[in-house]
Amino acid sequence: MLQGDQQGNNRNMMIAVVLSLGIIFLFEMFVATPAREEARREQAAREQAAATAPVTETEPALAPAEVILSQSAASRVPIDTPSLDGTLNLTGARFDDMNLRRYRQTIEADSAEVNLLSPRGSTHSLDAVFGWEDRDPSFTGVGANEAWTVASGQTLTPETPLVLQHVSADGLTVRRTISVDENYMITMLDEVSNTGPTAREVRPFATVRRQNLPADFTPNQIVHQGFTGVFGGEQPTLHETRFQAADRHARDRDRGRVGDDERIETASGTGGWLGITDHYWLAAMIPAQNEPVEVYYDARNQAGGPDEGGYRDYRAAYTGAFRTIAPGETIAYEQRFFAGAKRAEVLQGYQEQFGIPDLDKAVDWGMFWFLTRPFFGLLEWFFGFVHNFGIAILLTTVVVKAILFPLVFTSYKEMAKMRAVAPKIKELQERFANDKQRQMQEMQRLYKTEKLNPAAGCIPILLQIPIFYALYKVLTVTIEMRHAPFFGWLRDLSAPDPTSWINLFGIIPFNADIITGIPIIGFLFAVGVLPILYGFSMWLLQALSPPPPDKIQQQIFAILPLIFTFVFAGFAAGMVLYWTWSNTLSILQQYFIMRSQGVETEFDKWLSKRFGKNAAKPAE
Repeated sequence: MLQGDQQGNNRNMMIAVVLSLGIIFLFEMFVATPAREEARREQAAREQAAATAPVTETEPALAPAEVILSQSAASRVPIDTPSLDGTLNLTGARFDDMNLRRYRQTIEADSAEVNLLSPRGSTHSLDAVFGWEDRDPSFTGVGANEAWTVASGQTLTPETPLVLQHVSADGLTVRRTISVDENYMITMLDEVSNTGPTAREVRPFATVRRQNLPADFTPNQIVHQGFTGVFGGEQPTLHETRFQAADRHARDRDRGRVGDDERIETASGTGGWLGITDHYWLAAMIPAQNEPVEVYYDARNQAGGPDEGGYRDYRAAYTGAFRTIAPGETIAYEQRFFAGAKRAEVLQGYQEQFGIPDLDKAVDWGMFWFLTRPFFGLLEWFFGFVHNFGIAILLTTVVVKAILFPLVFTSYKEMAKMRAVAPKIKELQERFANDKQRQMQEMQRLYKTEKLNPAAGCIPILLQIPIFYALYKVLTVTIEMRHAPFFGWLRDLSAPDPTSWINLFGIIPFNADIITGIPIIGFLFAVGVLPILYGFSMWLLQALSPPPPDKIQQQIFAILPLIFTFVFAGFAAGMVLYWTWSNTLSILQQYFIMRSQGVETEFDKWLSKRFGKNAAKPAE
């Protein structure tokens, strides 16, 4: 293929990449975001209807968690650790009241703690229960509603374990010792005794159950929210099912498309872990790692379905192997429960300490984990020194730029040469405007004479795509970015820039949310300082690059900085900070490379007009 054709194809590819990203961003703004708002409104309507739904014999009407907790206060034991606080429900020995002490719901200092677990029957309940199932259905076993008593201990703390006991009427006694560490791992050691006259066959079971979606749930394709776990087979693997897929399964069951006993997913294996995850939080059951288990995910509509005043019931569960307990015999079984924040180093520590396979995959590293994990590791390393996540982002960007510099240097040199010969190319296009074949031949000869490779200029742009994705993924899914401040008005790098040009970025005492919150058109006003700086940096970077030969392409590229300014206004401030700083470094790199090649840039032309000087010296 002729070099001229190749140049045209490269230009087209660049335009296609940029426009594809623009389409994705605009889809997110005009389609996905309104759809999420509609889903939240529907969820709120279902919850309001559910709160007034008639009570059935098997499922209570939904109610505020505070009401349920106050009604059962007498049968609860306090939990008090540096990371967790709440209560343990003695009905079922159930974990259903847990707050995360180190995390607040908003960036305000007096904001309430993040609530992770809440009791069944509350509007957004999430709880976990661990019991024993008997093979003989005539025996009751130890289920989710059995009464336990406190054998020793008053409060569960890292220094004071709690010992509970359940004595069944049919001859089974379970003595459970519960301990907790400084972070989020709860360990349970069960001693199961057969006090009856006949042998018993029992097996352990555990269930993490959620009623309705989290209160702050926001659909986000970049973040996995729903069922997650590593289990199954000789080599346990990651199994994930999003809430949206679970919802479809529940609807299909109601419509008869799947059987009543058909689960979303079932598997068997040894050990592993599984549970339910939100954006930043995880509730996961961890059986003994040598225990043969059968696991499943399931979702059902309760009390007539969400459209009839009901709610959705999500369950992740496992059952262990049956073991025979002779009369007078006692067996022991140890399992764990993780309830807390998905901090990578904490998960990795448990992974090594207890031999839990791939527990850190609870963080959604994505299919390009080989990019996201190193990015995160570098960010964390810098953060350990500077203690400011924004500065860590800037330093990480410098490192990435330095690593790619040899390749980028070659590419920018080619771009500089292309800009230098642009007048000659334009002259050939005009001279042979009516003879395309001759035009291409002459351009090919020119490229050969000047030793140019037009394709090389595309490499920096193509390299930015996987890097952009990796950092976008890291900054979106990792909790380390949540509520991380930078400087000045940027108090939360995981949220968009809070300023807006409509009130002159806070100078005018006017609440811009009144206008920026308007559906469809509100985004036009929700443009803060950082997105504007990004748009300006994008314009400067384009000014240094060789202009497209086609007028239409030039017009498209000219308006892209403006379009992306509005698009990036809805992105996390940390992401925009990275991209603005990356553009700034690219501008410096490209400018000095072009100056070294004696190429006059748009900036040089501006200097010449303003100060009567030609900033670029001709190449020797």
